[in-house]
Amino acid sequence: MSDEEDYMSDKFLSGDVRPSLVQQSKSKRELALEDQKKEHIKRQKQESRLRKGIVDAKTLEESLKKPIEKHNKGFQMLAKMGYRPGQALGSKRSCNLEEKRLLEPIPISVKSDRGGLGREAALLDLSEKRRQIREKQIRDRLGGEEVSVEQFRKRAQLKAEERFAIGALKRCQLSCETLDLENGVEVAELSWFWPERQSYLDEDVSDEKGNEEKNIEAADDDDEVFTSIDKLEMITNYLRTAYLFCFWCGVRYKDQEDMNSNCPGKMRDDH
Repeated sequence: MSDEEDYMSDKFLSGDVRPSLVQQSKSKRELALEDQKKEHIKRQKQESRLRKGIVDAKTLEESLKKPIEKHNKGFQMLAKMGYRPGQALGSKRSCNLEEKRLLEPIPISVKSDRGGLGREAALLDLSEKRRQIREKQIRDRLGGEEVSVEQFRKRAQLKAEERFAIGALKRCQLSCETLDLENGVEVAELSWFWPERQSYLDEDVSDEKGNEEKNIEAADDDDEVFTSIDKLEMITNYLRTAYLFCFWCGVRYKDQEDMNSNCPGKMRDDH
C-alpha cells in the first residue's frame, strides 16, 4: 500500500501555479484599446441620455397623430354601427342649427415629470409661445412664406446637431493642441484648431515676425466661415491623418494597419 502513489498528496496538487500574464504584445494592445473604447462609449452614452428623451417624445407624438387603421377591432366595431372616417360620432340633430362636434379624439397628454399641474400648464404655454415666435422669425426670413411642420422639425434637428458639435469641438480642440505640442508644432494649422485661450498665449511670444505671420493666418481663417459641424469634421480628419488618432474611438493607434483593423470609420455615425 505504501508503494502506491497518493494522488491526493501535495506532490500532485501543488503544481507550478503562476499568475496569468498576457505574453503577446498584440493581446496587450487589444486589451488597452478595448478599455479605452469602453470608457469613450460610456461618456457618449451619458451625452446621449439628454437627447434620448427628446427622441422618445417625438416618437410618441407621431404615433398618437396616426389615424386608427381599418383592420383595428375598435374601428371595425364603429364601422358596423355606421361610422365613416371624417365624420363625428353620434346621430345628427333634426334641427338645422350648426353643430360643433369633435371629429377627432381628445389628444392624450402624457405627464413625464413630478411638477405640479399648474407649472406644467405654464411650461406648455411657454413652449407654444416660443414655437410661435420661432415660426414667425422663420417666416420673416423666408419672406412671409408658411413654414411646414417638417421644415420646423428639420430646423430643430439641425440646431440639436449644432449644439452637440459645439461641445465635441471644444474637446477635439484640446486633443489637437496636445498632440500638436507633443510633436513640436508651435502654431495651430488653423486659428480654431486649438482652444481660444491660445490667442492670449500668443501675445506673450517675443518674436515679432512670428506674431505677424500668426495674425496673417488668423485673418485668412476669418475670411472662411465654417459651422461647428464643418470644423469638427476637419479637425477629426486632421487628427486621423497626422497622428492616427480617432476622436470618436478616443484612441491613438500605433500605425495605419492598426487603425484600419480596430477603428470602424471616420464619422461619428460609424461608431
